[in-house]
Amino acid sequence: MTGKKEKTISGAMYSAPNLEHNLRTHIPPNSVEERRHLNMVYTDDWGITLQQVYEKLFAEHYRVWREREIKKGRGKRFPPTYYEKIEQDKQKHLCYEIIWQIGDMRDTGFVYKPEDANRAQDLLDEFAKYLLELPEVCVVTEKELNDPNWKPTFDAGLIVHHMVYHGDENSPHIHMTYIPYTTNSSKGAPVQNAFAQTFRDLGYPTTMKQAVTETGDLVWQKDEDGNLKPQMKRDRYGGADWVETQKAVLQEKMLKEFGWERFYKGSNPRGNLTLSDYRREKAAEMAKEEERKLEDIKDKVTAGLATIQAQAEQMEAILESLDKGAEAERQLSVRITDKNVELNEVLQDLTDKSYKLDEVKQDLKDKSNELDEVHQALTNKKNEVWEQEKQLESIKEDADEAMQKAKLAGNLIEYFKGTNSGEREQAYFDKMLDLKYENECLKRENQELKAENRTLKAKLEKAYEFMRQFTINGMNMLEHFLRSIGEWVQQKVAEMSR
Repeated sequence: MTGKKEKTISGAMYSAPNLEHNLRTHIPPNSVEERRHLNMVYTDDWGITLQQVYEKLFAEHYRVWREREIKKGRGKRFPPTYYEKIEQDKQKHLCYEIIWQIGDMRDTGFVYKPEDANRAQDLLDEFAKYLLELPEVCVVTEKELNDPNWKPTFDAGLIVHHMVYHGDENSPHIHMTYIPYTTNSSKGAPVQNAFAQTFRDLGYPTTMKQAVTETGDLVWQKDEDGNLKPQMKRDRYGGADWVETQKAVLQEKMLKEFGWERFYKGSNPRGNLTLSDYRREKAAEMAKEEERKLEDIKDKVTAGLATIQAQAEQMEAILESLDKGAEAERQLSVRITDKNVELNEVLQDLTDKSYKLDEVKQDLKDKSNELDEVHQALTNKKNEVWEQEKQLESIKEDADEAMQKAKLAGNLIEYFKGTNSGEREQAYFDKMLDLKYENECLKRENQELKAENRTLKAKLEKAYEFMRQFTINGMNMLEHFLRSIGEWVQQKVAEMSR
């Protein structure tokens, strides 16, 4: 080591966190009771279970996807809930954990280096708050669980189940338990717990490359059919790259506040290089890679220029063909112009005829209005004739009634002439009885005649309706008939008036 203090920075990733240990529902043997008051929980409502979080984040998306798979005949093999599906998955885990730590028990422990341990504790407290404020990190609390419309503000990120600081063990450290969350899954439900996909969406892809031997030879393997295929190994690990990004932030804070430099050990790609030297080496590597890409682009440009030359020759032939086509198009344009002139003349003629047709239509409309007025006058006249007929019938009925009464009175006088009062009274009674009987008979006969009259009227109306369907000299048969009746009535009235 150099004269300055150097501390390792750990961001160990685990796929099977011990929730009882983290939340201290089980006290580990190395816990020191006198320092348990230093422990901190950074997440509210830490009693929320993973099942509740899974129900909130994934349940509805999984249900819709599973029902769709069942309709296709292959969904019944999937568990009824997404929590059970992940629980049974051999590659995925319900949650993951990152343990953040500065130094170790020898150089930053509460027993060996209590002063450095206290400083590391303050720095980790600041770092924990920084992590929870990252845009790709959120915590599900009771408030979010009870809000039916809540969902994470990001398409991909880390759903922190809990984050705790432990100061009661040998070295200060943070446990961050999380669920990788993404809405961009291409297989299965769109919203899933997908580790590699989540970090890929955050800009930290996991990539693979073909393995090589110590001598630089590519490694191949045989598939089930005996064919050779590349043996792949992980080149970049997205989750580790994201952790390394956060460790770099912690490194800068550590150097700025305490002057501690970061110490690398193990197989870390930076080794013991300082951050600036490591960045320069990575920049040089990237520059070489860009030069290689540039050479590839130049080769492609050269090939593209040859292609363009060939295409240019084809274009000249096409242009020559286009010149010929342009002459043909010009001649066709002239013909079209001539046809347009003819068409305009035809359209003008049609317009003139249209104006004349409108004048004829207006004239017919005026004639129709005149005919309507004549028809209305005839209707009024017919109504007057019917009214006169009714009056004439009433007069005739009154005259007949008066004549009948006079004749009846004469008969009665003649009938009772020469009789005494007693005989006359008896005779009156008998005569009145006869008249009463005759009156009742006449009433019944009148009712029968009225019924027969209604039947005749109904038949007459049907006859009228039938006559309306035919025309005689431009007039329907009914109007022609009524006009004839009107003339006959007028003639009768004139004869009676004489």
